[in-house]
Amino acid sequence: PVYLDSNGLLRYFPSDRLNGSEALTAYVLSITAEAGLTIPEDQRQKMLAAMKAVLDGKLRNEDYGDPRLQKVAAFAALARQGAATPAMLGQLGLAAKDMPTATLADYIAALSHIQAGNGAQLRAQAEGVLRQRLVYEGTRIDLSDKGSSPWWLMSSDDEATIKALLGVLGRPGWGDDGPKMMVGVASRQQRGHWDTTTANAWGVVAAQRFNSLYPAE
Repeated sequence: PVYLDSNGLLRYFPSDRLNGSEALTAYVLSITAEAGLTIPEDQRQKMLAAMKAVLDGKLRNEDYGDPRLQKVAAFAALARQGAATPAMLGQLGLAAKDMPTATLADYIAALSHIQAGNGAQLRAQAEGVLRQRLVYEGTRIDLSDKGSSPWWLMSSDDEATIKALLGVLGRPGWGDDGPKMMVGVASRQQRGHWDTTTANAWGVVAAQRFNSLYPAE
């Protein structure tokens, strides 16, 4: 609780002198949901309310970068926590083709958690954009828009590639791609790790998900 500010955003350090971070709050809500971990309900509800305020444009402490990317991150966090609605799609204001891959992967993941009337069509369009961006150098996977990951959302090229894998694992039409992408993602490691702490966290979740879908036998 001491990491929450008065708006329901998580701080990087437990100090009342610090404002909370939209990026950190969205990240914690998203990765705990994907990892099957729980957040105490009182704090979770405050964090969800903060993400709704970000999506509504009523809350913005981190005033750099494109606010639409921040909204997609908030929307994805809400969706993964079961708190998003189809109406929220109209608040994003950003087409899939204009999203950097890290954001696109969050958007794809979010669409799988809401029952929008055109959700299947939107997801198919987004997955088509993602497929066009995947580039292989031998077994290593890369992205055609590498270098565009929004650092201010704690994103990186490795994290974007890992999220892309997570977004399509087990999806119809991607069955043959899953193993190839997992090998390509693993090949991006240097000295046994990916490029950032958050990329490593997402990588653990992706490896666990892959293992459940493609058992060794």
